[in-house]
This record gives sequence, structure tokens and C-alpha cells, in this order.
Amino acid sequence: MQGNNGWTDVRMFYTKTGNAKYISHLDTVRCITRALKRAAIPVWFTQGFNPHAFLTFAMPLSLGYESLCETVDFRLVEEMDFQLAADSLNKALPNGFEVKRISKPVFAASDIRNAQYQITFENYTEELCQKARSVISLDEITVEKKVKQGKKKAVRSVNIRKHIKEYSVSEKNKALVIKTTLSAGTKNNINPSLLIEALVKGTGFEVTDADVKKIQTYTENSEIFR
Repeated sequence: MQGNNGWTDVRMFYTKTGNAKYISHLDTVRCITRALKRAAIPVWFTQGFNPHAFLTFAMPLSLGYESLCETVDFRLVEEMDFQLAADSLNKALPNGFEVKRISKPVFAASDIRNAQYQITFENYTEELCQKARSVISLDEITVEKKVKQGKKKAVRSVNIRKHIKEYSVSEKNKALVIKTTLSAGTKNNINPSLLIEALVKGTGFEVTDADVKKIQTYTENSEIFR
């Protein structure tokens, strides 16, 4: 999208894997901001007392999670080849970040409705696998979720079963692998930690055994967010 002031909206698609999963969202913002500067990407900066690169993340990633489908939007104030920009950023970003492509946005962040995750439990046994299948197939999976009530935060019981769109349970390399699509976005956002909480409670797994990777995000019409 071309702005009235001559800037162009672009979206960067990147992965965040390995040790980069321990970089918080705030530090991720700093990493990308510094990379944009080092790569000499002509981005638009906010006005005012403390100008900074205008970055918009569609669905910030939780600390400790990996992702194959992160996005950040920014504005170019000069024309630049998108592939050249991606290559330059990959040289400037720390290990664990990889820019896959840069393109003009198709959907708004508010269009996200679902996200697919892979949850891996390392301490696999056949008994725990059967218990996991039993838990995730229940008609009701009730967990405690933090919600906002005005300016305060409260905890309430939520049945997340209706927000589990699909799932599969399998064993791979002596690990239990659960692939699931959960409600996501601004309307209903189910963090996979809630499903992990239910699985831990119903199976005897340890929370520390769980590795989470976000695979893809989708719109209401099941189109890949792009």
C-alpha cells in the first residue's frame, strides 16, 4: 500500500528458531530495528520526541516458542528490491532469525483467525501417548485463563475444546508430537500453553518437556496469512 506521504507498506516473513526462541518479544523488536539500520533499509520512523522505526507484529510470539511464520510490517520511504532487502537483513540479524521473503501485505493482522502449532513432548511412552489422545479428544477441556476486566486482570475457567480446530497425535524419534490448529488473533486467541496445561494435568507430562513451534497462521477462510 502506498501512503499519502510516499511510503510503502511491506511485510517481512521470517523464522525464529533454535536459541532465538529465548529472545523476548521486546528484544526481538530491538534486534530487528538494529538489523534494519545495519542493512541500510530506508524505513519510515515515527515523529516526535523519541522517533523509532514503525514496526507492527501481527501475532507476537511467546518466549520459549519457535516459529516458522513470523511477520513484521514496516514502511519503506524509498523504492528497494525486496529480495535485496531480505538478503541484507539476513546478514544483519542474529543466529536463529531468517528472513524468508519481503512482500506487500495481502491481509490485515486482524484477519488472523487460526494458528497451527506443533507441540513435542520428549519423554514419550505409549501410556502417555494414549492419555494425551484421551485428553485432547474430550468434549470439554477446561483450563484457567487470565482475562482482562477493565484495567485489571482476572482468572476464569475456559473450555478451550471449541477452539481446537483440528489435531493429530503421533510418535516420532521417541517423542510425542501433537499437531493442532487453535483459534488465534484479536477475537479469540488460545495460547498453546493452555492446551499444554490440560495435557500436563491429564497425563503426568512435565511442562518442561514441551517444545512448541508455530507452523502457520490462517485467515477465517483458511487462507495462509500473507
